[in-house]
Amino acid sequence: MKRAIQSLLGIAVSALAVWLTFRGKDLGAIWRAVQAGDYRYLPVYLATLLVIHLLRTYRWGILLEPVAKVPFARLNAVSAVGFTALLVLPFRLGEFARPYLIADRPRLRVSAALSSVVVERVADGIFTAMLLLATLFAVPDGTPHLGEIRKAGYVMAALFAGMLAFLVLAYRSRELAVRIVTRLLGPLSPRLAVHAGGMLDAFIRGLRLVPSKRKMGLFAGLTVVYWALNGWGMHVMARAFDLQIQLIDVYTILGVLVAGVMIPAGPGMVGTFQLAIAFGLSLFVPEAVAHTRGVAWANVLWASQVGFQLLLGAIFIFSPHVKAARIFASPEGTAEALDDEEAEALERERQASSSASGVPPAGA
Repeated sequence: MKRAIQSLLGIAVSALAVWLTFRGKDLGAIWRAVQAGDYRYLPVYLATLLVIHLLRTYRWGILLEPVAKVPFARLNAVSAVGFTALLVLPFRLGEFARPYLIADRPRLRVSAALSSVVVERVADGIFTAMLLLATLFAVPDGTPHLGEIRKAGYVMAALFAGMLAFLVLAYRSRELAVRIVTRLLGPLSPRLAVHAGGMLDAFIRGLRLVPSKRKMGLFAGLTVVYWALNGWGMHVMARAFDLQIQLIDVYTILGVLVAGVMIPAGPGMVGTFQLAIAFGLSLFVPEAVAHTRGVAWANVLWASQVGFQLLLGAIFIFSPHVKAARIFASPEGTAEALDDEEAEALERERQASSSASGVPPAGA
């Protein structure tokens, strides 16, 4: 029932976004623009997506390295299948897939893997929010929708900055972070507060180890290259539809896209992806162009990314590095695994305390 409700809500969000994207537009003109695209640029874009995938995979390995040095072949297979799950599952539930698939207890626990994914997401969110706000300075004042997009950029930056601040707090004081969360949730549901506090405690334990300064510098550099390639690839495909926009304009649109797909929606980010690109593009081209070739561009970008990721997932789901049966159970499975890890951690602390006080643990 829970999965069904999540799926229906996601589909409803996607349906609304699709309606907003195509409302009042000439569907025939959009289809003709899709057909008229110069698809000689498509192989270049697909090659860019492959490089982006490899960079993203290697970058994730840097965050996992202090806990366990995972072979690239396994990282690659799990990334391919994990990001495919992110597309297939509604409401972004696929975010849990990678931590659950890469976990290899006791060497690499779910909590550590989940922590790495959260750090990765926060870093990407802060970078793209700053990119969006910086590129918006090149947009002339008075441009339609500029104010709304700037507000979205500020909200996005504040959200991820708050998440970063909480991660720093959690890293420095696990007990205080858990206490804050349990007190906030306590009035709503004491049971939920205890459950969330336990899961958060296990998650924070996964933050204990961080890469060296040199590795973090490499992570930051790869983040810049990763997002630079994302924008460059979108710019290449813009030429296929004769969209007269500059590379800096595409990075603005990319920032709007990241903000848009943060909204939990149906499988494949249907609707939110197209709506965000069309909205961002409206800053730079006439309405007639945005409503035809612009929407065509957005849909071809979406189809290319989704098709590429589904193909990767289909290839690597048969890899020996991936336990496919875990994929659709990953959201609940991750929560259960975090609960188990928290229980184990508390038991170790209790045993250590008992040993220090000279009292043998129960069952000894």
